[in-house]
Amino acid sequence: MSDSLRPIADAMFNSAATVLGTLAGRSVAAGKSARTKSESSIRVEAEVVATVTRIPAADLAFVARYRKRDLARIVELMLGTPGDGGELDAMQLSIVAETVAQISSAMGEALAGGSGHTAVGIESTVAADAAAFPAPPFATYAAELDLGDGFTTNLTLDFDVLAQHRLGPQAQPAAAVRHVEEGQPVTFASMQPTPVRTAAPGHANLDLVHDVPLEISAVLGQTELSLREVVSMTTGSVFELDKLSTEPIDLYVNNILIARGEVVVVDDKFAVKISELNPVVDKV
Repeated sequence: MSDSLRPIADAMFNSAATVLGTLAGRSVAAGKSARTKSESSIRVEAEVVATVTRIPAADLAFVARYRKRDLARIVELMLGTPGDGGELDAMQLSIVAETVAQISSAMGEALAGGSGHTAVGIESTVAADAAAFPAPPFATYAAELDLGDGFTTNLTLDFDVLAQHRLGPQAQPAAAVRHVEEGQPVTFASMQPTPVRTAAPGHANLDLVHDVPLEISAVLGQTELSLREVVSMTTGSVFELDKLSTEPIDLYVNNILIARGEVVVVDDKFAVKISELNPVVDKV
């Protein structure tokens, strides 16, 4: 029996190797894939980072599983900070999540292209619990990615039964043409716009939203740091902001600058005394 999913899986592994090579700054090659079949559910494992990628245009999803220990070494290559590939800290875990999401999304684009679907709306997320995984049975493909210098990592793809049906021999070719009925002109009834009524005194339309909660942020200052500088931070690290100590702080409402003021203390709590409303934003 021919394996109709293998060409798509191989294209996905090659796409993963390309993205990983770009992120790690070295040439990465994908090895030959091997297929197995599993009737059991996918479990959340401590040593594995798994993503679920959904392709809306094809109405299907697949799971990609990465070795966490190897991801730690890949992050070290990305940051240029040699280590032992040990336990990941919070910052490295966030980099890992973004890295696997990029690789999995690239594989999703390869799957969409190989099956004749658009890549619009593809989304990859790290699975926090087993409920995020599709239901079995799975057609599972595994391949090694060779990063050079004796460093190889194993990547696994799981296609659920829906994906196998959509991508298998019974799937229609991408070039298939469907007959579309010719559209008919539509006649709309003539209507007049509803006149705007003036609100009664004390009952302005704005009253309807007066109780909507808003998030107000007082920003002391900002700065830009490289990823290398951020991950090297330790307790006691100091970084300089873009404002002088005598300058007012900015007040934002839902991320919109609305005022500036000075920091004061009220009942042993920090407060802000507004000195300027609707400030002019400096343009560089």
